[in-house]
Amino acid sequence: MIKLLPMRLLFALALLALPSLAVARPLDGSVTYRERIALDPKVAVTISLVDVTHADRPAKVIAKQRIRPRGRQVPIDFRLHYATSRIKPNHHYQLQARIDLGDDLLYANKDAIPIDPLTAKGPVTIVVQRVPDQDEPTKVSDKGANNKGTASPSSPAASLKGTEWLAEDIGGNGVLDIVQSTLSIEGDGKISGSGGCNRYFGTVTVKDGVLKVGPLGATQMACVPAQMDQERKFLDALSATRSFRIDGAKLTLLDAGGKPLVRLVKNKG
Repeated sequence: MIKLLPMRLLFALALLALPSLAVARPLDGSVTYRERIALDPKVAVTISLVDVTHADRPAKVIAKQRIRPRGRQVPIDFRLHYATSRIKPNHHYQLQARIDLGDDLLYANKDAIPIDPLTAKGPVTIVVQRVPDQDEPTKVSDKGANNKGTASPSSPAASLKGTEWLAEDIGGNGVLDIVQSTLSIEGDGKISGSGGCNRYFGTVTVKDGVLKVGPLGATQMACVPAQMDQERKFLDALSATRSFRIDGAKLTLLDAGGKPLVRLVKNKG
């Protein structure tokens, strides 16, 4: 009995310690898209649960799953496992998904997907959008053109009408992977898009290399600090834009002194 007592004590202590051990929690869902395009058998689908609390730091990955569909088509089912001990009070979490083919990003979720990892119940559907081909050519005007009045179909001003762009850099500091700030330039002198949290709208003047944005209006939703910070910087940059430069499928907005404010890539939708 004397020899058995220490073993029993150790066993009891081990049982007491069990509640402090990390408990893995599953979250089920699927990744899909709306285009009627078959997935290449060689693609990889990556789903991540990330902590986006701090706007001045990269998102912290809490859980990640990488799936090789090998011929399977969307929807692609996933199951994330994460330790509940890694979920911190008052932190903000989101899901993100992407589909890659080698080094090329084909699809990614355009809208942020906030989630409470401790209370979320699956399945969760993540809709990803096609990422534009950065090699897609954009028409520009010939140097010898001498058109007045309405811009010709090949002029930079005309090539912007009816286009949508996705920000890939704001102020030289990049953008958050899971927060998308967009710009849609309509043919009637109006612009709209997402700042990263709220939808915005306004007017724009595009002529002879000049791009000037009028007063902007926006919805008033509250998002996590990281999203709100990027949105504020993006909208401030739009308001400060005075000219632009097109390089292939990329659009750079410039301030009055020619300093780059935002770099965007053309979105095929």
